[in-house]
Amino acid sequence: MIKKHSIMVCAIMLALSCSHFHVTREIREGSGLSQLKNSGILFRIPHNSPIPVERLTESLTNWLQPYKKINNLKIIEAAPENLTISKGEYDRFLQFSIDGDFQYNQAVGIITNYITKNKDEIEKIQNEYGLDSFIIYEVDSFLSSEMQVINFSSMIVILNAKYQILYMDHQFDTYNVYEIDSQFLKENLLDQMSNRFVELMIKMDYSEEI
Repeated sequence: MIKKHSIMVCAIMLALSCSHFHVTREIREGSGLSQLKNSGILFRIPHNSPIPVERLTESLTNWLQPYKKINNLKIIEAAPENLTISKGEYDRFLQFSIDGDFQYNQAVGIITNYITKNKDEIEKIQNEYGLDSFIIYEVDSFLSSEMQVINFSSMIVILNAKYQILYMDHQFDTYNVYEIDSQFLKENLLDQMSNRFVELMIKMDYSEEI
């Protein structure tokens, strides 16, 4: 069991050291971010996502395990679907124009509307777990064994206790995997999505190597 855990830790560390994600940061309120100590993590995915929230939760839990939590990160596993599932392209936080330009104002508006519509559920979770903030990880993914490719786009939004946006970024990456096994592709995709999140937590000083 110890040997298996050590292998997993080594694999995660190796993948983390070799990773590179194309991330664009839109908002960063450094002084507010440094004060956060108890953040709840919410996943948000499309209704037709090839990977469910449960698998994302399992993967990220494994990826965070080898690290010391400076911020007491808590993955919210039983959040209602209105918090974790987007209804369509129009409902996603991550918005682009026809020309491929990020739509900042539209994204902020959708996030604000999401908070307003779901305030009761958000407050309930906040009080239940004693949270001082939320980290919302919206992620959309694609995989094709025929094309031997996986890709994912994502947005990470950090809200303080008053639901003000302290941080917002977005990312898109494509990988050629040279593999036709669909389960392998899903596991690879899960690793990349979890890796992307963990990288930010380390940069934020919310996690560090033990």
